[in-house]
Amino acid sequence: MLFTIGNPKTVKGEAAGYLTAVLHLAPATEAGGPSVCPKATPGCMLGCLNRAGRGGIVKRGETTNAVQSARVRRTLAYFQDREAFVAQLSYDLRTLRRRAKRRGLKLAVRVNGTSDLPALARELARSNPDLPFYDYTKIFAAAALEVAKVQRGVQYTFSRSESNAADVRRALEAGINVAVVFDTAKGKPLPAQWQGRTVIDGDLSDLRFLDPCGVIVGLRAKGPARRDTSGFVVRM
Repeated sequence: MLFTIGNPKTVKGEAAGYLTAVLHLAPATEAGGPSVCPKATPGCMLGCLNRAGRGGIVKRGETTNAVQSARVRRTLAYFQDREAFVAQLSYDLRTLRRRAKRRGLKLAVRVNGTSDLPALARELARSNPDLPFYDYTKIFAAAALEVAKVQRGVQYTFSRSESNAADVRRALEAGINVAVVFDTAKGKPLPAQWQGRTVIDGDLSDLRFLDPCGVIVGLRAKGPARRDTSGFVVRM
């Protein structure tokens, strides 16, 4: 199966009645091919959750682990035969629908857990119109077109980086929610507001399609992101 359902954050959604399927690829160019994160920045690459949890546990003397190897294989499979890859994802969703139903849950889908490929998400959403699809993206056009109802099916949260302030302003003006990583070291809370918008706690669950509109999705800096000096992490 290409999707995973054991992400420590997405499992929080089960309390709200959702089983979440997430596709994790090797981010940016880590698979050795074209980038699956066309808007990647040094800050987001440093703080990428690709290396969080089991993805970051590497035995002494080794440079990778089974989690990272699997993500590389998935990414290469996507580039080598996209049609077969999408067919497998569709098959996985049929299987996960049944699994969710047996557990009394609804299925939610996040295609870009560690990538930013809106076209892939839209394709799956079109063939599964009854399922909630959601993603984070740094590609402003993807989020803006969704809000404008030019394309429907995926609920996007725009992701702030250290170098996309203009797009953040455009997103907020268009009513698009924006995810912002904040420094919460030494017990500092998330701010109540940022850029004049209410900040909600995005770490309580990953079910972004349930968020109110026009808010900042506050995320706490985790792992390597705590050491960020690029400006990717906002320090209040």
